Amino acid sequence: MSKHILSIIILFFIWSQAVSAEKIDLSNTTVKTINGKTINLGQIIGKKPVYLKFWATWCIPCREQMPHLEHSFKQYGDKVETIAINLGINDSLDTVKMTQQEFQLSVPIVFDKGQVLAKTFNLIATPYHVLINKNGKIIHTGHDASKELDKKIELLAVGLTDNIKEVSLNKSTPGQTKLNIPNNKPTLLFFTSAWCDWYLEKLRPNMSSQCINAQKQVNTLSAQYPALNWQGVLTRLWTGEKELNEYTKKFKVPFIMYVDATNQHFFDFKVNTFPTLIALKDGKEIFRTNTFHDTKQLQSQLDSLAAP
Repeated sequence: MSKHILSIIILFFIWSQAVSAEKIDLSNTTVKTINGKTINLGQIIGKKPVYLKFWATWCIPCREQMPHLEHSFKQYGDKVETIAINLGINDSLDTVKMTQQEFQLSVPIVFDKGQVLAKTFNLIATPYHVLINKNGKIIHTGHDASKELDKKIELLAVGLTDNIKEVSLNKSTPGQTKLNIPNNKPTLLFFTSAWCDWYLEKLRPNMSSQCINAQKQVNTLSAQYPALNWQGVLTRLWTGEKELNEYTKKFKVPFIMYVDATNQHFFDFKVNTFPTLIALKDGKEIFRTNTFHDTKQLQSQLDSLAAP
């Protein structure tokens, strides 16, 4: 049986009438690989099939799927533009290169600087696979390295995706919570995650300890400086109201915390490392820190912030 006939048979498994879906506009977006190559997404999307894989070095299923990603790139990379997009959250060039070497990756890897692509594709969790046909329409999103994903990548490579059902990006997230940042009261925003304490315990133990210690320290400081406006912001990655409630109960958080439902607050405040504490006064940022080992220095900064 020829590969062409096999592809047609596969098509019947995922065939459906096309439905309307958004066409991604990245016409002015360029990214640079960790090896220094510039990729102009505007010259690719809408002209060539694209496979985007969002990942992080500390994401366990992302690591488990690395051989699949590399295999897909080697098999179809000449026909399907394949890019591994690191979230750029709690990651560094060194950790990414270590992962590249560990799995002997040749697939192009880029950092999502400012989480522009994560925002564009409404990223909620990693790993995240996005397939875009040559017309610029999204035909697949998902978290699993599944048979369906493999079939669609093969069909992208042979140009048989015109009648595959297009999919819309998830727009079901609740409205964005507006932070309470009064002009007449200094505000402390504590950015963190509801899972970094336990999820990273084995893979990134130092990061896990940092998350735990930071939350405990901020709890203590909020009690010492009650005149300041303390608020917590949790990344929406793998997090909903259930996880928010479990987290605040576990750590006995004494101030209000929100799930950043669209991650817009993380984007607006350019937070790419958690935990991070940001101090605001009269609408302006006074300081920020993501190290919590020097309690005296942080208390000194808070004393200055609280002073009339």
